[in-house]
Amino acid sequence: MRQQAQDLPRIANLMAQPTLVNQRLILIFRLLGICLMLAAQAFTSGHVQAAHGLPDSMRFGYGARLDPLGQQVSLALNTTASIGLDWIGVDFDWARLWLTRNDQPKLDALDVVISNARKNGVNVMLSITDPPGWALTRKGPKPEITAGLVSLLASRYRETVLAIEIFPEANTLRGWGAPPNPQAYASLLASSWEELRSIGSPAILVAGGLRHISAGQSGQDMDDLAFLNALYDSGASEQMPVVSLRLTNLSGRTIAAPDQNNPQVLRRYELIRQIMLKQNHNEGLIWITGFSWPDSDRSSPEEQSLWMSQAFQLMRSQLYIGVAFVERLNPPHQPVGSSNQYLIQNKGQATRLHPALYALAQLITLDRTGQLIPLPSELEKTSSSTIDKSASQGGRP
Repeated sequence: MRQQAQDLPRIANLMAQPTLVNQRLILIFRLLGICLMLAAQAFTSGHVQAAHGLPDSMRFGYGARLDPLGQQVSLALNTTASIGLDWIGVDFDWARLWLTRNDQPKLDALDVVISNARKNGVNVMLSITDPPGWALTRKGPKPEITAGLVSLLASRYRETVLAIEIFPEANTLRGWGAPPNPQAYASLLASSWEELRSIGSPAILVAGGLRHISAGQSGQDMDDLAFLNALYDSGASEQMPVVSLRLTNLSGRTIAAPDQNNPQVLRRYELIRQIMLKQNHNEGLIWITGFSWPDSDRSSPEEQSLWMSQAFQLMRSQLYIGVAFVERLNPPHQPVGSSNQYLIQNKGQATRLHPALYALAQLITLDRTGQLIPLPSELEKTSSSTIDKSASQGGRP
């Protein structure tokens, strides 16, 4: 049974401070508490099952990407637990957290996030990004050093981290740290799996983080579909129980079909699945390890919320999609672009919660209990709910 209900006292303590939180937010957090209680009750009647979205589970997993070095980390973690998310995705920025081979990695912020996730029964996917120069060759990251890092992370966070995504956007120069090399990537996967098996880790590797290459991107990047085909040609099928996608810069409606004139749409995962089936990888899963609504200054928070809700429902209906992680849970330390892109937003002296969070809470509760609890009518009158920044204490746990 999930242990998220244990987080409710912390939310209650926050709600007990009327000078810090307005009445609308109090009402909404009470609603989320009810949603969580109902979801928890649904889990008490069954046997212990594999985490939602894993290859041995039949249940879809709901996830969000959290920046452990960003703003409002404490609020993001509490919100994650309160709405009943199954997963958080967290980047391990290798070059930033491990400057030289002789240094010790800086894991304090990551330790806090993962400890909180473990206490609340939230699973963690670590995404290894930005390989440092000391771990690179002309062909890309060194397999033995990367495998050692995978082993270190899997051992340190054994009770919480169930998935490790190896260099998302590996089909790009930025993601791989060198010109994309499917053969080298397949070799690195094999080495990392060997390390996990040697320490008896239950974690799985998530492969690819494939990103569509649009016109104008680096000429050294490789088409995502061609990269995946080359991975299969390199014998990587058995090393890829999960193929991951990063659906960035999306456009159009959630139901838009992918074609040459409309390549960057949510349903691009269908093209990936066609290749998997053609390669007889029928049992493989797809994870969407990063997606968000199309960026547009013309779309309202309500429209963005509806798009995200429809996207989750569409992906959940595909039995081959295990988990989907919505992007931009909390802002990075130095936000780029509009704050409206984030589910937790800093607005002057206040922090605002995007209405998409409440839509997601409804969706998760409906999925797990068959009951739809309407949002308070007060929420319908506003695009966001507001917390004084003094309640957040700087945003770090």
